[in-house]
Amino acid sequence: MYIARFRTENLEEQSLENHITNVAALAESFGQKVGLRNTLRLIGLLHDMGKYSDNFQFFIQNELQRAKENKEQYLLENRHSGFDHGVYGAKYIYTGNEGLKGEKAIREILALVVGYHHGGLPDCEDMDGKVPLLLRIANQNKLEDFNVVYERFQTEIKEDLRQLFLKSYEEMQQLLWQPKIIKAEDFKFMPNLIIKLMYSMLIDADRLDSMCFEEKKSSDQYIKNKEKIQENWNIYQRYFEDYILKLKKNGQVQIRYQTVNKIRSEISEECLKKADCESGIYKLTVPTGGGKTLASMRFAIQHNKLKQKERIIYVIPYTSIIEQNAEVIRKALHYDCDLLEHHSNVMEDNKEEEYKLMTERWNNDIVFTTMVQFLNTFYYKGTQDMRRLHNLMNSTIIFDEVQTVPVKCMSLFNSTINFLNRVGNCTIVLCTATQPKLNAIKLPVRIANMNHEIIENVGKKFQSLERVEIVNCYRKQRYNIEEAVNFILMKKRQVNSLLVVVNKIITAEQIFDRLKNEENMQVIFLSSHLCPEHRKVVLKELNKILQKRENVICVSTSLIEAGIDISFEAAIRNTTKLDSIAQTAGRVNRNGEREKGYCYVINLDEGSYGTMMEVGTGEKHTFKIFNQFLMNKILNPEVIEEYFNSYFMDEDIKTYFLYPIDKGKKEIYKLLETSSKNISRDNKYKMFFKIMFKTASQKFEVIDQNMRTVIVPYQDGIKIMDEIEKMNIYTTLSEKRIVLEKARKYSVNIPDYIYKKLQDNHAIIQNETTGAYLLGSGYYSLQKGVIQKEDIGGFMQ
Repeated sequence: MYIARFRTENLEEQSLENHITNVAALAESFGQKVGLRNTLRLIGLLHDMGKYSDNFQFFIQNELQRAKENKEQYLLENRHSGFDHGVYGAKYIYTGNEGLKGEKAIREILALVVGYHHGGLPDCEDMDGKVPLLLRIANQNKLEDFNVVYERFQTEIKEDLRQLFLKSYEEMQQLLWQPKIIKAEDFKFMPNLIIKLMYSMLIDADRLDSMCFEEKKSSDQYIKNKEKIQENWNIYQRYFEDYILKLKKNGQVQIRYQTVNKIRSEISEECLKKADCESGIYKLTVPTGGGKTLASMRFAIQHNKLKQKERIIYVIPYTSIIEQNAEVIRKALHYDCDLLEHHSNVMEDNKEEEYKLMTERWNNDIVFTTMVQFLNTFYYKGTQDMRRLHNLMNSTIIFDEVQTVPVKCMSLFNSTINFLNRVGNCTIVLCTATQPKLNAIKLPVRIANMNHEIIENVGKKFQSLERVEIVNCYRKQRYNIEEAVNFILMKKRQVNSLLVVVNKIITAEQIFDRLKNEENMQVIFLSSHLCPEHRKVVLKELNKILQKRENVICVSTSLIEAGIDISFEAAIRNTTKLDSIAQTAGRVNRNGEREKGYCYVINLDEGSYGTMMEVGTGEKHTFKIFNQFLMNKILNPEVIEEYFNSYFMDEDIKTYFLYPIDKGKKEIYKLLETSSKNISRDNKYKMFFKIMFKTASQKFEVIDQNMRTVIVPYQDGIKIMDEIEKMNIYTTLSEKRIVLEKARKYSVNIPDYIYKKLQDNHAIIQNETTGAYLLGSGYYSLQKGVIQKEDIGGFMQ
């Protein structure tokens, strides 16, 4: 028997035939969603052909013998074969020839996906004319064992590969050159996403079957049952409508909130009514406090039920709080739902086999995640993020506060949305109170349907929900920290509750430190340096304080501007983009508790914004709008539209749309096009596609600072860190996964410069068994979360 692997626990072997046929079946089921059933079956069958070679079989048999003789020593010495097994299937498919039109391009795609199912997609052809795939095929030719390997493969895998390729050819022809799917203007960019989609399906099928073998499960359970999916949406829809009915009854009792609740109810009903629409790209423009979270989810659940979609992906800004929105939906679904909160990756991407089996797949019915995780799925280096890409197909995807897409990612985002709709049969909902004109930039979101607004009479609804006025408190000379604190205290004397929002964490910390000892007042701090569970506790306490109308100041970064249902009497916002100011204003007088709330805008000097270019440029155009319009009109949709027209036309912004790198010499968007400009003009093009997958992915970051995820010692995080420290070579894959899933709530993303400072202070250790980073107890504050200087006094012990 030829073997693929063995289970370390009991040395049981998995046959290569079993693994290959399992992967082919899983990949086929994934491919069926986009009309690539035969294509994915073909590459699933071919991916491990090379493991029939003597080289691999000698290696795996030797490893099995080592494990039998001394299991502990075997576990301590994790070896890799170093043998290129992927090239065999790639060579088979690449060197075939049926004389068909466009056949070379299709074979090239299949060979790339099969050949690189370990390690990530390469640059198709480099500037020197070298082609990594062809170099690997040339090296394999020297081994002279291809025919032997192929015969062994054919003996066990009894499928007609030629007929399967001909079926695959028809599928790929339909996808690549069907103008209804890919418009001529999108053809250069769309192939990179199609290749990544196929790659995602293969590597997920491969790793999923490996995990199932390790955990003694059947991989068949991961082949989606359409009837079960439909049953789930029927149940969720009943739960949700029951919850909405209860909210309506409660709203009728609360007399003082009747105006606001009436508008929220109208918006929700219009979303439900629109849910019978065809798959498409839609806008949901709702005033802040208009019940956008529940309304958009009501649309999505009903839409999924009617149109047989597989899941809902809810994407929020990377600086925002997932957990409150997720909790609202769990409550609406009677806490009986398959819902994932994916904040970050607790483990770093690496080449270890065990790690590859534990990465997040997004195969849940409902996924709450961030814009960072969404964009990383398509463009980040490594394979852990791309693995989940195919699970976005045939989904409803809601983008909350879509205006927060970083400018440098805007063209990438727009083309991704077009791909998801046209190729992936996804319905996209672009949600915000401050709708950017994504269909007006050079590479637009292609909204074909003229009736793309989900709700009607948007302007009228904004007028009905006017509860806050923006007040311009700019000074000719900017405020310093002390002057800003004095201004805060002056405004606080007029209200019980005051929200203060600034642009940088360090500024928020400085203001908090100066206010925290004020008498007869509670001062609360919020930033992304608090772990999700800590933020949840702080927000719960803050809501209690606000309901009791106690004296409180909350000092926060823009973290509080999305996904937070909270209401202050007034707010102070440091100047920034107008859409961010509008979001801060949305946390004021949210339920119409007062006749009018106020959001004061100041120009506090926070120093250089460095990589936060959009803040400085946004401030310039905000000031322009303040001088152009009456302040009581600033939050109107037509004013917001005028702001974005001005902002997107700014030369400093326009130059970033295609994600410039290498000091503007190259652009990531262009590197991902199939363009002859990506290689030297002196070379004869050896490949149909000239996509620079590897170069683009290594340069891509949603946030300009590299981030590390650390597990922090907050509440149960201490126990989780202890569990991780106790893990050893005998800890099972399942046990590790359970602990690391719990760790997400106690994790914080920190930039590299803070990570290095903490590392220099010996405040961070990396657990050898899992690769997870653990933060020392003296570096996590009950008030401010992760801090850079140890202070045992006010911290977790």
